[in-house]
Amino acid sequence: MNKKPLNKNRAWYTLKDQAGQPAELLIYDVIGDWAGVSARQLVSTLKDIDADEITVRINSPGGSVFDGVAIYNALRYHKAHIHVRIEGLAASIASVIAMAGDSIHMAENALLMIHNPFGWVGGDAGELRKMADMLDKTTEVIAQTYCSRCELDLEAMFKLMNDETWFTATEAEGHGLIDKVDSPVKMAASFDLSSFMHPPHQPDPEPKEEKGLQALAVMTLCNQAGYPEMAEQFVRQQQGLEDVKARLAECEAIKSLCTAAHCPDRASQYIRSGKSKEQVRTELFDLLVQDDDGIDNSLTPHQQEQTFKPLIDTQSVYRKRNGQTDIHHPELGINFLVR
Repeated sequence: MNKKPLNKNRAWYTLKDQAGQPAELLIYDVIGDWAGVSARQLVSTLKDIDADEITVRINSPGGSVFDGVAIYNALRYHKAHIHVRIEGLAASIASVIAMAGDSIHMAENALLMIHNPFGWVGGDAGELRKMADMLDKTTEVIAQTYCSRCELDLEAMFKLMNDETWFTATEAEGHGLIDKVDSPVKMAASFDLSSFMHPPHQPDPEPKEEKGLQALAVMTLCNQAGYPEMAEQFVRQQQGLEDVKARLAECEAIKSLCTAAHCPDRASQYIRSGKSKEQVRTELFDLLVQDDDGIDNSLTPHQQEQTFKPLIDTQSVYRKRNGQTDIHHPELGINFLVR
């Protein structure tokens, strides 16, 4: 399978609903809020479809767990007959969406993968425990979803998910996860599966001048580095994997520079604007050496009206040292100097 660059303008799903024909939903990319299209929009549109049958065609490495669960529920409770066709890959949360089908067919050369959900969180120990508890509950819900399609019990399903199990079409049918194996489908795209633990071997892609990076790998890198908001920009710009890693490392260096300069709040602004580490270093240096707030030595009007008596009369000391004597004339308000 050839690895084609990700089309930055391509939505991750397409929904077709023409009068007199079965509705068709294509999920052919990473599931989530990409290219300005969200799962919420999809769920909302599905509710308005008044068709007797909806065909769901899947070739996706997964994506957002909660978006996927929302799509599963929207399909499962729709009045139409849901016919799922796994045409390439139904991995992670995409395999959960596939379970919403009243009938599930899988191409002979397709793959289905199940695993434990994973996520990222920053915070104290309490926040980490909350995330762990949420992942445990999500794992159980997903396992129950698979078990509702097959005869495996929860313990057996937990083991398969924990091992990150990849099924061929024949194996998926043998486990009861699908109903029928269809003839092979010539795939239009494959995905970077390096973020998974045990991905199957894929042929090396044909050499290209510019290789596109699949959105799932980018999303994984950005979340691990603590910059999930940067993933979409990388995908749109079709950044290579090494370029993404280099930029994420540079972002960490920018944060360190801002912290050292006692202005950590500037880091996010520098990162969003795409400044390099050297540009930030130069700008921070200029900020440290420039004197934006000059010292104002002028007196206020009130201070100008006040008379301040010096603690030491240096002029008198100087005159005495030179043999001079002060004679004060009170009526004239002046001093005479006498040697």
